[in-house]
Amino acid sequence: MPHSDRYCLSQAPLILVARFAKQGSHVKRHCFQTQKFVCGIWAIACVLVYSLHLPLFAQTTPPLSLQECERVFLKNNLALLAEQFSIEASEAQIIQAGLWDNPVLSAEFNVLNPADNRLLDIGGEGQKAFALQQLFSLGGKKSNAIELAKTNADIAKLELQDLLRTLKYQLRSSFFAMYYDQMVIKSISKQLSQLDTLIKAYTEQAAKGNLPFKDVVRLQSLYLTLQNNKTILNNNIFEEQKNLQTLLNTSTEVMPAPLPQELQTYQKPMLLSVDSLQNLALQHRPDAVSAAKSISASKWNLALQQSFAIPDLTLGASYDQRGGAFGDQINLTIGITLPLWNRNQGNIAVADAQLGRAKTLKDAQFMDIRNQVALVYRKYGEATKNFQSLNPTTEENFEAVYNGMVQNFQRRNVTMIEFTDFIESYTSSIVQIAEIRKTLTKTCEELNLTTSFPVF
Repeated sequence: MPHSDRYCLSQAPLILVARFAKQGSHVKRHCFQTQKFVCGIWAIACVLVYSLHLPLFAQTTPPLSLQECERVFLKNNLALLAEQFSIEASEAQIIQAGLWDNPVLSAEFNVLNPADNRLLDIGGEGQKAFALQQLFSLGGKKSNAIELAKTNADIAKLELQDLLRTLKYQLRSSFFAMYYDQMVIKSISKQLSQLDTLIKAYTEQAAKGNLPFKDVVRLQSLYLTLQNNKTILNNNIFEEQKNLQTLLNTSTEVMPAPLPQELQTYQKPMLLSVDSLQNLALQHRPDAVSAAKSISASKWNLALQQSFAIPDLTLGASYDQRGGAFGDQINLTIGITLPLWNRNQGNIAVADAQLGRAKTLKDAQFMDIRNQVALVYRKYGEATKNFQSLNPTTEENFEAVYNGMVQNFQRRNVTMIEFTDFIESYTSSIVQIAEIRKTLTKTCEELNLTTSFPVF
């Protein structure tokens, strides 16, 4: 290849350069121009690629503490946003309940005057009439309807609080479950990495006849067991990840990173008795307050249906040009329904039955809340006992023994059976420790949930 062609190809590797005949300085000038053109194109391409990938980098989510996660949850959760519309709708019902009925305006015009044989005789000597009527509700219908709408609006707000209580529990449970599962996976991944190194070394020695193949099989079996445990934990993490993404209304991965004080919150002693917790639940739980509000709503509905038995009054005024007893006659009109057969008896009976149902459901709800609190209180006691059985240095001791066992196995100071048995026991212990912490956290959050009070 001529020297000029090699120069062009080395300076502009991204384009194809035709072979030119040797033309001295003309070829070199052409190559320098080609080089400048390609460098410009390359710079533009780099800028475009960076700009195209920038949104992808922006989608990565940094690790979130529980407080940060809850802040995003309160801002973005679609279920909470949707429930806000229910509150707005119930408050609009209050406005609607207080509105007056619209007045009714009617008009009458002559079409044919048979005496003079004239059409639309509505002039000074013709005939026309007007009437204006207004309905007035009696018996407290408006006030009862307004109070019923206000009570329903309060119930809608309580339903939002109850939804928030439930979703917040789901958020915290998934957050800490995922955090502890990731800790276990980190430990198992370390074991798998070390086992992989051992399996390669043992396989090489077994191929040379220095070690029996049964030792390789034992290590491979242990590896598969750990890998299966990791897969199960990963599946759990995927499920919790999906829950967190749904709650935060995001498609990016959420990485739980609780602060030390957020973890220590669940380790402080809880000094309240079960009776105190039950009373707190009955006072603060939105569904308990809502059950009492439902009785009020049923009472207002019964009062409203009873007020419908009282007839409404219609007042009006009318003007008649020539059709009345006098010319240009102005009249006052009064109308009232005669409650002879329909006195709203059926709806009153329905409202009375609904009131009795609301009272019964409230008693059932209160009993269920008491039983829920008692159950979670017992679960918390068991979880606390298990957690207190852990020594503060248990995990550190496990890690030190594990490292020592691996080193002794590499030096052939322990047998294969002893090593595999220890690894299985060690892995089981790590999983159980994480499960104890996870269970304690969950039962503490269940106490917060069942009492709707920040016990922790």
